[in-house]
Amino acid sequence: MYARPGIQKVKQLLLITILFSLVALGAGPGTAQQNEPTGVKSAPPTNVILQPIQVVYQQVEGTYLKSPRGIWVDRNNDEVYVADTSNDLVAVFNATGLPLFAFGYNRELKEPVKAVADASGRIYVLNGIPRAVKIFNYRGEYLKDFPLAGGADKPNPTALALDHNGNIYIAEGSSRQIQVYDSALRLIREIGKKGNGDSHLNTVQGIAVDTDGTVYVADATATPCIQVFSAEGKFLRGWGEHNAGPHNFSLPAGVAIDGEGRIIVADTLRHAITVFTKEGVYLGRHGGMGSQPGAVSFPTDIATDGKERVYVVERLGSRLQVWEEKNVVVRRRASAPSSPSPMRGQIQKGLNDVMKEMK
Repeated sequence: MYARPGIQKVKQLLLITILFSLVALGAGPGTAQQNEPTGVKSAPPTNVILQPIQVVYQQVEGTYLKSPRGIWVDRNNDEVYVADTSNDLVAVFNATGLPLFAFGYNRELKEPVKAVADASGRIYVLNGIPRAVKIFNYRGEYLKDFPLAGGADKPNPTALALDHNGNIYIAEGSSRQIQVYDSALRLIREIGKKGNGDSHLNTVQGIAVDTDGTVYVADATATPCIQVFSAEGKFLRGWGEHNAGPHNFSLPAGVAIDGEGRIIVADTLRHAITVFTKEGVYLGRHGGMGSQPGAVSFPTDIATDGKERVYVVERLGSRLQVWEEKNVVVRRRASAPSSPSPMRGQIQKGLNDVMKEMK
């Protein structure tokens, strides 16, 4: 879905970005305005500041990152996996961003999207062209392709995650469901349905699983944009529309859960990192388009170490940023729920055009 952009595609992305900047963004990054889902109690009187502490442009042997697409943190080994898309590699760093090694040099990968590793050392990589999940050993040696269930002629995995029990979560674009496999690669459940609305998935871009098994899903085109499922796959709640307001989204591309249980979402087109409570209460927004530390340029994924560190990769920034969370006490002020915007149809049309170009 995320092919290497040519000049024309970059121009189209920038034009769409300007559109969203004018009609969809609402309050700017860091705005303390609160907007709560219906029936949800007030958020705790704390907010979070994301302070940049490291910016990484290179991987092992001095190779510059090129349009990195996905990021994941191995919390057991304090290692960070970056899908270095335009280099056709997966690069591995330590917790502070020091390059450790990379794999894919034998051309096993083409535009990788995401990589995760289980406790036994197996590394699962979501490949971009053709779409497939490939399995490597801990040395980065290719073993085999993941045997996806369903029998589709052209499997279309779009997102990849791992939970604390070693189960693998793969969003399958053809069925528009998330398939859950155990460590023996056996399908144990499916999450979601086709369509729109609660529990319906369209274009899943990010999956994060909490310690209790709760599944958070970022969907680029469905409404609600963020959907939450129980460990058994039951829909629990959701929030966010393709609409105006800092609590809404243009292109949610990555989702992560921090050590305090907050939900952090990377929005590619808004150049924003947005923080919510588990219930979907808006806590603040960070980033903004730019090349300085703390700003982001088309962020495509986000991860946390479960403590205080947040990791962001940027498609056009071609870099990895390491941020540190700082909790602060804030005064909250109420705001009325947002009403449907007359520009919503135009926003959705622009989003659809971008998604077509990215496929």
